[in-house]
Amino acid sequence: MTRYLRVLTHVGEVVDRVPAGRWNSPSPCEGWTCLHVLGHIIDGQRQIGSLLSGQGPREPMADPAGAVAGEPVAAWAAAFRSVREQLSTTDPSRRVPSPHGEVTADWVLATAVIEPLVHTWDLAQAAGVEATLDAEAVGACLAAIAPMADQFSATGMYAPALATSAAATPEQRLLALLGRKAG
Repeated sequence: MTRYLRVLTHVGEVVDRVPAGRWNSPSPCEGWTCLHVLGHIIDGQRQIGSLLSGQGPREPMADPAGAVAGEPVAAWAAAFRSVREQLSTTDPSRRVPSPHGEVTADWVLATAVIEPLVHTWDLAQAAGVEATLDAEAVGACLAAIAPMADQFSATGMYAPALATSAAATPEQRLLALLGRKAG
């Protein structure tokens, strides 16, 4: 939970720095703008909320930009407040239904952290602002994803993995595994 909240806090730091005129800028996610990426992150929090509340899986929105109601910074702040409140009352060991069967709330968050983590980078790239991803979250995700990077690409949600040099940072290696070219 601590890692997940740290990553969401970083999303907010990037959202706060997106210049007003950049919300419609193209992102590294094909066909998406900054607004789509933010909407996807917000919708993801609603999906997490559904899982953690015991309601089970919920389909993602067809148009993620629709998750951003009104002003983007305010929409993110409301979404963050909601998930933070829910997490403050969630027992990490509570078992909840998921697409992978019944799992703990902690497992849901440990697995789901990749989405806001990587999309923070996507948002920053589209907005033209700097962002360094949470190093501990990057390490945890890199360890989990490296053995199965081909499976991520096979879902069609991620581009094929890119090669990296031996000098690549953990952040660059994680992003490359998910088809993103960093630094």
